[in-house]
Amino acid sequence: MSPTPSEPPSTAARRARQTVDAVVYAVAVAGVVFGLGALVGLLVGGGLVTAKYVMFVLGILLFGYATFQLRPDPPWDTTETEDGELKVTRNEPDGRVVNARDETRFQAAVQRIPPLPWYSLPPSERFSIAFKMFLASLATLVWSFVLEAVFGVAA
Repeated sequence: MSPTPSEPPSTAARRARQTVDAVVYAVAVAGVVFGLGALVGLLVGGGLVTAKYVMFVLGILLFGYATFQLRPDPPWDTTETEDGELKVTRNEPDGRVVNARDETRFQAAVQRIPPLPWYSLPPSERFSIAFKMFLASLATLVWSFVLEAVFGVAA
């Protein structure tokens, strides 16, 4: 039985929507990186070989950036007291989001790619941008690999 419009989706349905949102975002980022690489390849005369290298380099950079963004907050904090001593305090998890997940213009554009218009989620229920960028880095690296291994785009 499907939920009515007033009922929230079940946990499995919400998780499936989050997964679809993340995969579409990752493929969209990889597509933009491929487009930029192809444009650079056309401008400098390297064609798909240049696109492959641009995808590889940007994929590695995205991987590093996303991995850095995914690291958890430390369970402690240090402050310096007036007399110069360091005071270590424990950060208690309170369940609130540190910064709200605002929707960027790129994310708003991605939300118009099918099937997301029919299964959209509010920004607060989506996977984090860092996780989606991590998936995008993997998609970019896989696309670069496919260009070389499957299609034989080599220098």
